[in-house]
Amino acid sequence: MVPRATWKRWRMASVVLDGRREPSGPIVEVLEAEGIVLGPPQMLRRTRYDTFDGRLYRSGLRLEARTRGAEGHALVVTAGNGPPARLFLSAPLVPTEPLAVGTLPPGPLRSRLLTTAADRALLPQVTLRSARRSGTAVDADGIPLVTVHLDSDLEITRPGTRPGTGVEATDALAWTIEVEELPGRRKPARALLKTLRRALAVDTAPPAAVEGDALERAAIAAEVDRRGWRGPVRPDLDRHGAALVGVRQVLRSFADALDANWEGTVDHLDDEFLHDLRIAVRQTRSLLTESRRILPKDVRSEQREAFRWLGTVTSPARDLDVYIAGWRTLTAPLSDADARALEPVLAHLAGQQASAHAEVAQALRSRTARQLREDWRAWLELPEAEVVGGKHARKPLGEMIGARISAAQHQLLVDGRLIDAGSPAVQLHELRKDGKRLRYLLEGFGHLGGRKRSRAVIRHLKDLQDNLGAHQDAEVQADRLRRALAELTDVAADEGAGELTPATLAAGERLATILDRRQDAERANFHDRFAAYDDKRARRTVEDLVARMSR
Repeated sequence: MVPRATWKRWRMASVVLDGRREPSGPIVEVLEAEGIVLGPPQMLRRTRYDTFDGRLYRSGLRLEARTRGAEGHALVVTAGNGPPARLFLSAPLVPTEPLAVGTLPPGPLRSRLLTTAADRALLPQVTLRSARRSGTAVDADGIPLVTVHLDSDLEITRPGTRPGTGVEATDALAWTIEVEELPGRRKPARALLKTLRRALAVDTAPPAAVEGDALERAAIAAEVDRRGWRGPVRPDLDRHGAALVGVRQVLRSFADALDANWEGTVDHLDDEFLHDLRIAVRQTRSLLTESRRILPKDVRSEQREAFRWLGTVTSPARDLDVYIAGWRTLTAPLSDADARALEPVLAHLAGQQASAHAEVAQALRSRTARQLREDWRAWLELPEAEVVGGKHARKPLGEMIGARISAAQHQLLVDGRLIDAGSPAVQLHELRKDGKRLRYLLEGFGHLGGRKRSRAVIRHLKDLQDNLGAHQDAEVQADRLRRALAELTDVAADEGAGELTPATLAAGERLATILDRRQDAERANFHDRFAAYDDKRARRTVEDLVARMSR
């Protein structure tokens, strides 16, 4: 639970000076000469938060938790140009623990964070502890011109690799001076900054000046990647190079994504870690399947089995994540009374979700999982000279992958053209798998045939996949709902409490009927979506892409 809170708004723009050792001139005397008398020192602790993928930073926002002295705890959101917001807390936050936006009280700060971070956890990135002294210069009429904050006795720490674990400290900075520009007072702030840089030079070198404040400078000193995880680095592929080399490069990038999201999945920091981990698993499995006669037969066979296991153990938790995250949208067509009547169903699913994630954590901590990662990474990092591939290993990458894209496209078109009004739902599900097979090839290698062409093909394919996905989701959701209602009825009977309330059963059936109709609607839309994908120009784009990568 987040402590009780109240609100205040404020604005700040600043530049920070810093040094790795004490300057030749005494800082306090330099400031007093400029008419700035610093107050007594107060202990200040500031922790910077962001999502794993840096959503706040990329949106021009920053979240920090501040504790000043024994009292005065706040969460602070700053923005480049908008009015920042401060949320006062009754107790400090633990600086090594993640923060869930949904636990914050309603208000401007929570709304702003939800808009940007959505359901991603806010993770502590760096903590700055210091003794802070502040002062403000005023003009002859007593109007404030510029405010200065001097931080000394700095302690900069980063959380451990797991929430709540130990910290890593850095002694990169000895002091910082924050020059805070007040509204309409840019000139005095810049003049003071120039004076300070000249007066506080060490060995004739002025102290570094960084836009931002002391906490931002601490993040830089602690080597925090403020941009966050942006996905695996796309390898620099050569379409004329050996297929084995290119395939291993792409598999390494998938392994990087797997590793990056592993611990977040184990700790269930938020649902996106498991989502991204499963994408890496599916991409790896798909490419292993497509790499027949390129990869060594034994490696391919062993790793396909290993990643099949990993996909299986993580599937139930992800299905429940999607179901629960979309519950509000799912129940939106119902009346308020029906939505309330289904609350026991949501609670039942949430219990299953917690159990499923516990099973995922156990599986990912197991010796089997550890051995999987170690063996896979060890093989991926072997020097190329030590890897003997299949009979097509030394053939050109573009030619080999182009042939596989053509085969995947052909299979998708053949299977799609066979679907008519009487086809069972399983045929659409299989077609969805065909689409994933093609899409993973395009996302890994499509740029070899031209980035513009690749993006166009993926866009057309995504339109079809959205339809197939919505059809599959409606079927799975209706089935899951009916099973949950049956499970709850059994539980109530076993505990002697009678059957589930008629209101819940009726609301559940109404929702299931809505989902059945949604599935029917997506089925009716399929032929138009598939026709658009099977358009002559769209097919020609795929053909041109393959021709380019195979040249």
